[in-house]
Amino acid sequence: MSKEKIPKGWGILKVKDIFDRFRNPVELIKDEKYTQIGIRSHGKGIFYKEAVTGEQLGNKSVFWVEPECFIVNIVFAWEMAVARTTKNDKGYIASHRFPMYKPKKAILDLDFITYFFKSSRGKYLLNLASPGGAGRNKTLGQKEFEEVEICLPLNVAEQKKIASILYTWDKAIELKEKLIEQKKEQKKGLMQKLLTGEVRLDGYSGEWKKEKIINLSDVYRGASPRPITDEKWFDNNSKIGWVRISDVTKSKKVLLNTEKTLSAEGIKKSRFVKKNNIIMSICATVGKPIITGFDVCIHDGFVVFDKLKINKDYFYYALLRIENSWSQYGQTGSQTNLNTNIVGNENIMFPDNLDEQEAIGYFFKRIDEELHLFEREFELIKQQKQALMQQLLTGKIRVKV
Repeated sequence: MSKEKIPKGWGILKVKDIFDRFRNPVELIKDEKYTQIGIRSHGKGIFYKEAVTGEQLGNKSVFWVEPECFIVNIVFAWEMAVARTTKNDKGYIASHRFPMYKPKKAILDLDFITYFFKSSRGKYLLNLASPGGAGRNKTLGQKEFEEVEICLPLNVAEQKKIASILYTWDKAIELKEKLIEQKKEQKKGLMQKLLTGEVRLDGYSGEWKKEKIINLSDVYRGASPRPITDEKWFDNNSKIGWVRISDVTKSKKVLLNTEKTLSAEGIKKSRFVKKNNIIMSICATVGKPIITGFDVCIHDGFVVFDKLKINKDYFYYALLRIENSWSQYGQTGSQTNLNTNIVGNENIMFPDNLDEQEAIGYFFKRIDEELHLFEREFELIKQQKQALMQQLLTGKIRVKV
């Protein structure tokens, strides 16, 4: 940042001017137990490893964790792993990978500087301090880090006010995240009860059945053109999607797009699936159902359910309920793979009354819509916080102190 752009009351200081390096080596005792800390990537805080004995640590260089310190991962700077310790971290240890820096209290607020290194500017400076150029496994040198220049408010009260504002946003994000997780757990519990007949929706009391999937639908496996690396199978101008597991795992209930689309030749060599059909993965990430939002083709890592005899939405949620149970067909230490015979012989419970099937499907559809709204709000809050960080941590927006 050029001098003419430095906000009034701010200054440029080097890391070594605002931090003192803290080092207190641990003299390991053979039978003593120690708990190491680590840092989650992308500034998501500290985690605690399983306690081990001094003998298990061997000759490893470890240091006592100092409370109220800034920690940066100097080995994998690309992860932007930064965190701060609290009073509760006293008695834990950290390896040499996580050097600790004590703020010089007269000029620095620890929360402010931790937020700074989580910002885009802070990450950029960590990257600059990483010798070796671009690459994932870059080592952030301690000397390089200590020479990093930071533009910050010289008034610690302003630093504290900025950190306090960002902390308020963090709590709002945390609350929204908890609401989403609670809603997901509620949905899971309701699926177990409503999709087995244990609990009924008001107004319904008819018979329930258990049938093999093959008696409720035709099950067809996908097909793949070979070799799949040949570009003649693909066409960027095509409207027929080529479904891969990555397309499905990043989608919700309905598949709305795929990364690749097939050419006319590719379509002939695959399994064509019309819009509004249910497909399910049977290799790698098995058992994930999804409804096709447009015409697609599937390879042999998927099956499609055709000519359904029960309500489509109900069947989708019934498959979703048993998604995790398919792993029973895998052998220990090997990847689970299904086939049409395994899938077809799986049992599904359902009410005989089509109206009740439709009502249950609609019930869960409404829950999904609410979840989607929560998730959109969650992403919006995170984006707003990032934008605010950029403004506050560069002095473009000032706070009153």
